[in-house]
Amino acid sequence: MLIAAPAAGQSAVQLQQEAPFTKDPGTQSLGTLLPGASVTPGRTQGTAVEVTLEGWMPSASLVSRRRDPFDVATRKRPSENLRDRPDGAPTARVVPNVGFTRVETRGAWSRIRRTAWIDQKAIPAQGPPTGPDRVEVIRKAALAVQPEGPAIGSVDSGAGARVLARSAGWTKVQLEIWLPDSTLRSTDTRVLLGLSQSEVRANPARYVGQLVEWRLQFIAVEKADELRPEIPEGQSYLLTRGPLPEPGFVYVVVPASRVAQFRAVPALKELVIRGTIRSATTKYLPTPVLDLVEVVAGLGE
Repeated sequence: MLIAAPAAGQSAVQLQQEAPFTKDPGTQSLGTLLPGASVTPGRTQGTAVEVTLEGWMPSASLVSRRRDPFDVATRKRPSENLRDRPDGAPTARVVPNVGFTRVETRGAWSRIRRTAWIDQKAIPAQGPPTGPDRVEVIRKAALAVQPEGPAIGSVDSGAGARVLARSAGWTKVQLEIWLPDSTLRSTDTRVLLGLSQSEVRANPARYVGQLVEWRLQFIAVEKADELRPEIPEGQSYLLTRGPLPEPGFVYVVVPASRVAQFRAVPALKELVIRGTIRSATTKYLPTPVLDLVEVVAGLGE
């Protein structure tokens, strides 16, 4: 199985063809992904896209290896299969001496993970469909800002809508409706609302540099290290969960002058933050990085 950890709540697609994977774009192949492997796209570089490989391999096919960020490496020649579950279907062939991080051990099997790069052409097209983009609601449905998010209203059957994007069983639509002027207020048109992590990762060229407003759950103030090269080493950032209700994580880079303010924030408090997307993912994780612009709500409550 090829996913970006943590897997919950993320948008994945299935490969329809074999795809060699490499440590970095243009380098020697580390193995081959097989048709049917699930992929969550991350960063892009030229014609390559970064993904996270995760699956099961016999523990006997691995050897301990202390070389950051990996603690095991493959040993079987000429190759070993990565599988979707213990003794399950193969999803990749991996050559010897490829580093992984061991996530879990179950009996004689180990669940392992690493990032790698594949050709972007191997990933099925995402985003708005190329065919008709009009749909009709066939039964009353709850409206949500994000997939699996809380309901903010409902729409009755028969309503028409225009498709904006599709992802993992959900469709983002634009409804054409009328509301009284007395129920509306102007918003900053520069701010993107209701944007999900999967949309950012699927199209980083579009969203990096854009201003977003996300509701985040504050966890802690951390300092960047070499495992997060997107943030200068030693720079303070907020470790947060979200954008809620998504279960993933978001790093929010804060200026030194505001660090003390956030150290006083209790863990698990929800903040509404506006920030500029610095990166759609980090080098090793599918975690987006924001540059703090302002805290819209939460600090003074």
